[in-house]
Amino acid sequence: MKTNIVALVLVLLCITAKGVAQISHGGSPLPMLTLKSSSADFFVEMPAFDVAEELHTDSLNESDLRGGFRFAYKFMTSLNVKTAGTSFTMADGTKVWRLGIRSAGAYSINVLFSEFEIPEGSQVFLFNPDQTHILGSFTHQNNSKLNILPVAPVKGDELIIEYHEPANAAFAGRLVVGEVNHDYRNLRGAEPGPNLGTNFCMDNLVCDPNYNNQYEEVGRSVVLLIIDGIFLCNGTLLNNTERDGTPFLLTASHCLNNRFNVTNPDYEKVAGSIVCFFNYNSPVCSPTMRGTEEQSMVSAVPCAINEKTDLALLELLQTPPVYYRPYYAGWNAMDAGVAPYSGIHHPGGSVKRINKYTGTLNVASFDITHFKENNHWHIPRWNDGSTASGSSGSPLFDAQDMVVGALSGGSSNCTFIPRHPTLKGPINDYYYTLKDSWSPDTTKEITLKYWLNPTSFPIYKIEGLDPYGDAAAVRLSNLTNNGNRNNIEALKVALPDSGFVFGTNTTHPESFAEGYSISGEKVRIHGVFVVTPSAIGSWKDSKVTIAVHSGSGKPGQLIHSQIFKPTYTNLDASKTDFIETDKPLNRDMETFVPFTSRVVAENEFYISYTIENVAGDTIAVYNLKSGESTKNTAWIKRGGEWTEASNVINFATSLFIDPVVQYMESSGEIPVGIEPEDLNPAIRVYTGADRKQLYILTNNTTESVQVELLSVTGKLIQTNSFRSERITLPVGHLSRGIYIVKVKAGKNRYATKIVL
Repeated sequence: MKTNIVALVLVLLCITAKGVAQISHGGSPLPMLTLKSSSADFFVEMPAFDVAEELHTDSLNESDLRGGFRFAYKFMTSLNVKTAGTSFTMADGTKVWRLGIRSAGAYSINVLFSEFEIPEGSQVFLFNPDQTHILGSFTHQNNSKLNILPVAPVKGDELIIEYHEPANAAFAGRLVVGEVNHDYRNLRGAEPGPNLGTNFCMDNLVCDPNYNNQYEEVGRSVVLLIIDGIFLCNGTLLNNTERDGTPFLLTASHCLNNRFNVTNPDYEKVAGSIVCFFNYNSPVCSPTMRGTEEQSMVSAVPCAINEKTDLALLELLQTPPVYYRPYYAGWNAMDAGVAPYSGIHHPGGSVKRINKYTGTLNVASFDITHFKENNHWHIPRWNDGSTASGSSGSPLFDAQDMVVGALSGGSSNCTFIPRHPTLKGPINDYYYTLKDSWSPDTTKEITLKYWLNPTSFPIYKIEGLDPYGDAAAVRLSNLTNNGNRNNIEALKVALPDSGFVFGTNTTHPESFAEGYSISGEKVRIHGVFVVTPSAIGSWKDSKVTIAVHSGSGKPGQLIHSQIFKPTYTNLDASKTDFIETDKPLNRDMETFVPFTSRVVAENEFYISYTIENVAGDTIAVYNLKSGESTKNTAWIKRGGEWTEASNVINFATSLFIDPVVQYMESSGEIPVGIEPEDLNPAIRVYTGADRKQLYILTNNTTESVQVELLSVTGKLIQTNSFRSERITLPVGHLSRGIYIVKVKAGKNRYATKIVL
């Protein structure tokens, strides 16, 4: 009976319990001066623990299961305004609670608010003491039906939480820090991933010769997961037969229950604590570079959990934003599909890798007592690559790029002994089959069919989907168009001068730019990827401005500019900032810079960067090597004049600056126009926790506000006209699914997807 009740709760949660995911809403904590002038006794010290013993315990707990790669030590706490920290009131009546958490030796600290419910007008920030790493603000729009809030790690061994509550708040906020997680492995400190050995045999995804034609697209469906603040696994976004863009996420059940070491796991809580990292890839084949960390989402709800087959199907609380370029993989729940097979995964939390198997897939039993017999596809030996701890939940694709299974575990590794090839090496991995989890019985909470094929038609396989269709964003790359993106360099100036040609150097260039031609087209630019070599010095005292220019043959009128430091901003599916984090560029890496306002260009545009307040040889951007391109697209500015880089360095080149754009219609609208919320502050759209009301906020007090509600395919469902800044539109009568909301308020236009 208890099982049936839990099953019903899981089903209802997946249908109705979608709250607002973690969203950052701007603002900043109090300045350092305020911090120093208040009590220093607001820190709570976490108890010491034996890191060596934890690492030893981890090694003893290693099993054939590839999930549960632990990187943090969990402290269970109950820290709140009454039990810890310090409180004071500002001159305007704002109440401030500040709590410091110290865990000596931590590479980073992340927390889970086990209770999070704050009134409108309140703000929560998390940061390190020198405020070089700030998360937030989190507001009442982060309240959810789960009443929890997982937060990504803050670098260092000291964390400060700061809560602002206005004097006229409707109620006193409830904030309880229920978990503090101490990172003892330095999750983001090194690549390849931790404990994977020196013989790292898994190719970066971009190394595959079919990357551009095949794996670039389907690879976007695979995400890195941080679960419960301390475990690493993988997940895959899946399409469904409705093709409605519902963000289903496939992983392994043992990733959610600590390899079956938790009795009666609270899957709702664990799913709510998940952080997903999209597009965490090395931008080049070799050397391996740290991938972009800017694109992430948090929180999901459980849909189907089947421990006997290792199935875990979750649903993200909201749709990933367009400039994450998500892809929902197709699947085959009928059979093994066709060879060759590929496994795409994040071993040990590293950047995305790929394995290849060209043989026949046979059903086998994975010798773990929890699993039913003959439930897994067996990989006897990889032709290329291997898996590792932390790879669990990752997909196995057939030759048609359909998911046929997800990784439970195995014994493969990168060590190979020629005289004893059967003892070591890339052998014996096991992926649970989709077909055995498709419809084991009629119980909805353990079946894939109920969620992926809710129709009465017998459909057992389906191709993949870009949820944005014709409005999908694309990544432009002159390196790919003009040459080989793997043949890059951080070019140095000729002696006796010193420094980077496309960075700080003793010849004192003013700015650098990369040009793009989109003749006859108009695009919305959401942001840019920038690939930089390891910085010799610190960015802390530098000022870097990134800008967009129109032009005709060279950079011209300024369209947009913003200060850029090495930051990553984790954004959730409602297209507003989740967290913003300063990071050192202490190794070769890729960074995504999301633009903070709407940027539109046509025909020709340029992305520039200007470096100020930096002395010495510190900062640069990668460029194509000599002989790789006959077309120059890079520019250098000196004495107020722009010059083609080829005239300075005597060869044509391109800078590793890739914008992410959406092509627009001649009317200026994007097809099925999806606008990130934070980029149009004049209009905001969100749903209530019960998904029965649609709330629209505008700053328009004089003109009519037009609201259109459309299906995901663009079919008009209803249209309404209002004269109000605050609009409430009932949507409880609509069926479950994805919808498009378009709003026109005076000159402001906005559109977004909502999940009901």
